[in-house]
Amino acid sequence: MKGKFAAIVILLFLTAILPLAVSKCSDKSVAKPTVSTSDTPEKPKDSGEILCALTAGRYKESYSTETLKAIAILMNTDYKVNPDSFETSDFLYEENASGNTKDVYGEIKKAVESVKNKTLRKEGEALFVPYAETSNGTTYKNENYKYIHSVASPWDCYATNYDKNAECVGVSLSGIDYLCKNGYNAEDALLWYLPDFEISDN
Repeated sequence: MKGKFAAIVILLFLTAILPLAVSKCSDKSVAKPTVSTSDTPEKPKDSGEILCALTAGRYKESYSTETLKAIAILMNTDYKVNPDSFETSDFLYEENASGNTKDVYGEIKKAVESVKNKTLRKEGEALFVPYAETSNGTTYKNENYKYIHSVASPWDCYATNYDKNAECVGVSLSGIDYLCKNGYNAEDALLWYLPDFEISDN
């Protein structure tokens, strides 16, 4: 009889204590989340750093200083008009640069700084300007960019990455580089491809 009574007491005791134990376990398993250092957002980039990163992302060792200026004006325009058109891989910040790009990042900064307030405009309006690495000798019209005209770009055939099947709407970066190495400044080279545009300060 005593044994049965003891068993009942133990059973009642366990029944009473079990919910408390489960509750404590639950509290431990749902601990408040902590933010690790790697999850902490980095310091936001200013507009100058963003423009440098976009220009550096298109840098080639062969590009002249005037070419870099032209690319910076193009990137400044496109980023202001449609920042969502760029992907993470389009940006090359100084801390992520390597090799020759890292060595010349200071020169890229200087080129960008000299044109950082300039944008491409048509009738006073900044418009998104598409571009390609090279063309097949001419740029094309496109229904999505009715404000862009076709122009000759014969010097693309001198580019190491020349592709006779390449299609380019807007600006050929190889063509810009050729013009800049042959007497054109950055603005004149851009306006070869965009004759209806002007370049002005923001």
